[in-house]
Amino acid sequence: MKLIKIIIVFTIFFNFGLLLAIPPTVGLIEHSAGSMDDGYVLFAPMLDSTTYLIDKCGYVVHKWNGSYIPGLSVYLLPNGKLLKTGVDKASHFTNGGGGGYIDIVNWDGTVEWRYKLSTLTECQHHDVKYLPNGNILAIVYDSKNFDEIQIAGKDPETFNEEFWSEKILELRPIGKDSAEIVWEWKVWDHLVQDFDSTRENFGIVSVHPELIDVNFESTSQDVDWHHFNSIDYNPELDQILLSSCFFSEIYIIDHSTTTAEAADHIGGKYKKGGDLLYRWGNPLAYKRGTVESQKLFNQHDATWIPSGYPYENRIMIFNNGKGILAGIPSSIDIIQPPVNSSGEYNNQLPYSPATSEWSYTSPNPSDFFSVILSGTQMLENGNVLICDGPQGLFFEIDTAKNIVWRYINPVTNNGILAQGKIPMLTNNSFRCTLYPNDFPGFDGKDLSRMSIIENENVNSEACTLNTSIKNAEENLSILYPNPTDNNLNIETYLKDFVVEIYDISGKKRITKVNMRSVNTDGLENGTYYVKLLSKLESSTQIYKFIIRR
Repeated sequence: MKLIKIIIVFTIFFNFGLLLAIPPTVGLIEHSAGSMDDGYVLFAPMLDSTTYLIDKCGYVVHKWNGSYIPGLSVYLLPNGKLLKTGVDKASHFTNGGGGGYIDIVNWDGTVEWRYKLSTLTECQHHDVKYLPNGNILAIVYDSKNFDEIQIAGKDPETFNEEFWSEKILELRPIGKDSAEIVWEWKVWDHLVQDFDSTRENFGIVSVHPELIDVNFESTSQDVDWHHFNSIDYNPELDQILLSSCFFSEIYIIDHSTTTAEAADHIGGKYKKGGDLLYRWGNPLAYKRGTVESQKLFNQHDATWIPSGYPYENRIMIFNNGKGILAGIPSSIDIIQPPVNSSGEYNNQLPYSPATSEWSYTSPNPSDFFSVILSGTQMLENGNVLICDGPQGLFFEIDTAKNIVWRYINPVTNNGILAQGKIPMLTNNSFRCTLYPNDFPGFDGKDLSRMSIIENENVNSEACTLNTSIKNAEENLSILYPNPTDNNLNIETYLKDFVVEIYDISGKKRITKVNMRSVNTDGLENGTYYVKLLSKLESSTQIYKFIIRR
């Protein structure tokens, strides 16, 4: 009997040991020292209608059940609401990345605003950007017919009956399902061609890099010409950053223009109307380069790095590359555009820089190549979050470029995978975004752990998180008066701290050091957030206050 008990106990521990020895195939794969623990990752599996918010151990802390799959981006707004795009299944525009709907969804899942942007001639796709004024920038397909294409000077041997250009719309949400178009910019207003002098837009392409060559042979094999796949906004410069996947270029345009000026070549803060202020990645597109001078290859997710972060105000890009055999694997690149403090760009051609200021590729190139999709994000501590879209793989590298966190999306086109199953490229994710613990949108929200998506994960169960936020009652600070009409007083135990005040859109409005009384005369009436940061005492505290006069 004693021998039987020993065998049973040994068998239990042996099987448990085997369980521990089997590496997870989905969910949390790795969580090492150096990972930025104080945050939550938002992602929307491309082939599922649910959007997830998980902690760094892989536990769901919130989710939004939708009625359609994403098309393609999702974001959290500073007020905690979800900005989500969605696919119109009946859309005329059927290429990858197609969308058609833009939603604002409350924390409880109710749709506050839903706008359909899908007709026979236009369709939202890929990405949107929430602006500080509450409006939304949307990338939109802009279909052109045969006559329009021919008049524009495009070689008739290179197109059929239809051609998809691009435009950017700025939408002001109205009611529950309407919007006012308050600003518009179109690629079609900024063309050049040297094919036919009897047609519109004739000129010398290499002399006009501010314009787009309507005859440039992009990597597109069909009507989808540019395939814009990301949009970002710089509030300090009032400029818009676009990624043209099939041109392998990024563009910067002026947002300060009126719609009329945006259709012209003069006007706006930078006096160039809607012409390109800057472009980078592929000088061949404006006949100023060689094959060797091309730096971007079907890139995704071009964004400005926020002020206060490492490499602040530079541009970070997920450069998809051409493949291992071509010797150009995927990379994350950071460039410093030739821009001055006034937001004006050096027009020396081809546009600089000649090389990236910082770049990441895997030590083993075969470990990291994403032919489509994907994104990247600079984190405040200098780490970088990366989404390998086709693999559904999210990973974080530290400042030494070591992987410190890995997670594989377990949600596929056939539902949630059980642990031990291999996704086999059925768990695509367009992007993922980390929101720190002190993100204003989390104020007052329940972020308690719900479950692991894949139901079981040894790594998740053994995972612990560190946080720099002090929640103990005796460590809280006091703000008064609240609401305030003039000075905001801060009573805190902190001795060495920074005060940052943000408006409801997330824009930083005031920064002070060791100030226990902050004058708010320069701020409008409304809701604001105060962030108190102390590196000395490892504390970050977030409070809401109201200005009412």
